[in-house]
Amino acid sequence: MRITIFGVGRSGTKAVQLYLSYLIAQRENKVWINYEPYFWENRFTNVLNYEGYFHHMHSPHIVRTVDEISRSHVRFLKKLSISKMSSTTKFIRGNGRMDAINAILQPDHSIAIIRDVYQVLISVLKTDWDFWSVGFGHHQNWPAFIEEVRKKDIIDNFDWCLSRINDRIDQNAFYWYVMNKSLLTSKWPNTHFINYSEIKIMEEIARNILDPAIDLSINNNLFTGDCIHENYPLQSTSEHKFLFHKMNGLLYKSKLLEKYGLFIPKSKYGSEAGMNTVFKKIQSARQAGSKLTIEKKDLYEYINEDISNMFEKVKWGKKLT
Repeated sequence: MRITIFGVGRSGTKAVQLYLSYLIAQRENKVWINYEPYFWENRFTNVLNYEGYFHHMHSPHIVRTVDEISRSHVRFLKKLSISKMSSTTKFIRGNGRMDAINAILQPDHSIAIIRDVYQVLISVLKTDWDFWSVGFGHHQNWPAFIEEVRKKDIIDNFDWCLSRINDRIDQNAFYWYVMNKSLLTSKWPNTHFINYSEIKIMEEIARNILDPAIDLSINNNLFTGDCIHENYPLQSTSEHKFLFHKMNGLLYKSKLLEKYGLFIPKSKYGSEAGMNTVFKKIQSARQAGSKLTIEKKDLYEYINEDISNMFEKVKWGKKLT
């Protein structure tokens, strides 16, 4: 069983991946987890995936076929399906490449998650990264993105939207719009579209694709998204190779990675995980923060309504199963 998961950051993809991974491990004793391979080597998020990062930054955001990405990018993606065990692979930077990625990985099922733009922006504001500065100084190119979107002609009121982008939050909202619009126009079969506000439908999907007897709720505190980075409820061994990572870090800092694509590739990425049967009480280390709000804007209202309408058409078109 191979499952791919797509959604922009802060859309609930972590919880869904952990939920499905746990259920697969429960059924098969182990599961292979590819956690955002365009940025991380494994699910512990402590080792940057320089090969994945390079291909993300030097490939179009919006592609429909494998022919639109480089052969080296294809080789990288193929590494994600090397394992013979069942796997879950999650992308938060791959919405616009969903069909091409799935053509390479050949998943049995894909999960596509859409979350309200206001909720996503509030969640982004609570973190130390956004869609244009993805942490640790790894910046994406806004002008190049805008030029690509213009050429791809996927936004009906492109100039109207662009005229209303005045700050970084607006840029994040527009990225959300473009990526979700790309996701909703995917033609890949066996795609299950989920509105984050109805995340419990994931339980029905899990029963349909994994086991009719599943009664475990995705809202169980086992599946708090951040738990995917810990060794509970699933356990993995970290195969961090310090020298390998150090060399790639030097290539990145010297700009040789960015300019010439020089990096030391690995033969495979991801993490094998199995059930952690040692009881551990889950306690949140987070403190309640101040309540944030996002000002309503014409741009946000327009893009939110457009994506909502598209989602409903996809849903009633029976792509949601």
